Amino acid sequence: MYIFLAIDVDNELSEIKNRAKLIDESIGFENSCFTLPLHISLKASFKIDDSIFNNVIEEVIHYYLSIQPFKIDIYKLEMYDNIIWIRCHRNKDLDKVHDDLNSILLENYNIRLHEYDLNYKYHTTLFMDDNIDNIKGAYNLINKIELPQSILANRFIIGVSETGELGSYTIYKRVKRK
Repeated sequence: MYIFLAIDVDNELSEIKNRAKLIDESIGFENSCFTLPLHISLKASFKIDDSIFNNVIEEVIHYYLSIQPFKIDIYKLEMYDNIIWIRCHRNKDLDKVHDDLNSILLENYNIRLHEYDLNYKYHTTLFMDDNIDNIKGAYNLINKIELPQSILANRFIIGVSETGELGSYTIYKRVKRK
């Protein structure tokens, strides 16, 4: 089983999501990024053995419930290789959550760091496609959209997939903090 851990920002970015979905439909991307709520990934997705699935999920939920809501400042919309994403500024709260999750998973379940976790770039993916012309076209259509200055991290999600393939993840659990 594959797991991803994230902050749910779908409500905060709903206007951008609606605009991006229209662009996605008009261009016809091979894999839509809108099968899940918009989210800020907290670490690279990872594979676990089914025998520890429930323990990992319960521990992550327990950790999510310990987090106090915090603010995330938006950096910019950018095209990075074959991806268009909304980059977020690093801050001590994001780094702490990222580092804590990596520590919990490594120490308790021997889940090693992915190379992306070593210099993690916090982001919300809008488009991803192997066709660079599609990516450039989408960027030209969305790059002038106004982004919020900041968003609140108070809703967290756990997603799962049997295969780990793009588009195969579903939301397994949502955790909301007040």
